[in-house]
Amino acid sequence: MSLARRAAAVATAALLAVTAAMLLPRPAEAAPRVGPHTPSVLVLQTERQDGQRTALLLCGPTGGTHPDAATACRTVARVDGDLAALEFDEGPCTYEYAPVTVHAWGYWQDRPVNWSETYGNRCLMLRGTGALFDF
Repeated sequence: MSLARRAAAVATAALLAVTAAMLLPRPAEAAPRVGPHTPSVLVLQTERQDGQRTALLLCGPTGGTHPDAATACRTVARVDGDLAALEFDEGPCTYEYAPVTVHAWGYWQDRPVNWSETYGNRCLMLRGTGALFDF
């Protein structure tokens, strides 16, 4: 099994574990947390010609396998989990065509996230998503 597939399997297992933990019944005295402090978990994946990479992003508390989880969580928080609302940062990029497709799925607070986008190259992807897919 390749390293990318192993990372994807680990990230998927972690997402399922966190989701299951959130869905398990809690004791009557422990009300489920819903709202701005609900833990969020996203599986992030990039697909390029040279393979794919996967990272797990946990927000509230911050963690996971993302190398800059704090910045990535702030990026998602700015658009309240609606990744389609990310603003494109205008700036110089090459015209090289090396497509990168990004995927995000999981939960932002109490709402499901399932988003994908394809960019012409890595530079354009970083301009469109900031630190979110910079791994």
